[in-house]
Amino acid sequence: MAHTKNPVFTKLITLLRLSLVLILLVLFIPAQAAEDPEPGFDHFSTGFPLIGRHEFIDCSECHIAGQFEGTPMECEFCHNEIRAPGKGYQHLPSSNFCDDCHTQRTWLGAKFDHIGIQDACQTCHNNSIAIGKSASHILSSAICEDCHNTITFDRVARVDHAAVIGVCSSCHNGIIATGKHPAHIQTTFECDQCHTTITWAGARFDHSTATAACFTCHDGTIATGKDADHLITTEDCGLCHQTTGWLPAIEP
Repeated sequence: MAHTKNPVFTKLITLLRLSLVLILLVLFIPAQAAEDPEPGFDHFSTGFPLIGRHEFIDCSECHIAGQFEGTPMECEFCHNEIRAPGKGYQHLPSSNFCDDCHTQRTWLGAKFDHIGIQDACQTCHNNSIAIGKSASHILSSAICEDCHNTITFDRVARVDHAAVIGVCSSCHNGIIATGKHPAHIQTTFECDQCHTTITWAGARFDHSTATAACFTCHDGTIATGKDADHLITTEDCGLCHQTTGWLPAIEP
């Protein structure tokens, strides 16, 4: 009892107790607390504003072991399927910049940017991952951009005929694309036998493709016919003239 009344001994006990409390505080307070940013810290000043889903993530999810400076800001360093959700195995081949297509609020409703795509169109536009060719699509190669742009499939401004696999009439049938009009000469041959893929006009006519008699075209309206000085005859042109020129006419 005499020792407890000694002032020096009492002071020593008090110091030991305070030391023990300090040791316990050091052991149980999280290490990063000492490095936490000051209250009211503006995260926008780091170049990475906390908006969308990032606003509700705990600091320790990104700042490992209390490390604040030097934390990477590129999407793929966190969204790698280890630290945070990233590309699934079914994700289309693309760059690692998530924000090219996604927002910071949700993965869904992505605004697609084709610039980051690394594979051919059909790897996505296959009617499984994304819209692809319909059943009524013309026979063509799988290179969508030969005719379509990356904004919309509608209103194709240009058709690259080199990408077309089917014959002319599979499209140029008057339904899918312009075809023979009612006044067209009778022929069973394909369009490219006389026309080019640039324009209908200026066709180089191959008479071997014609199935009707000469006068059905050579009537002075559709094509050159008999002039006023032509001898009177009811015979068809081919009886006297050649298909390479009117002259010289051969007397039958």
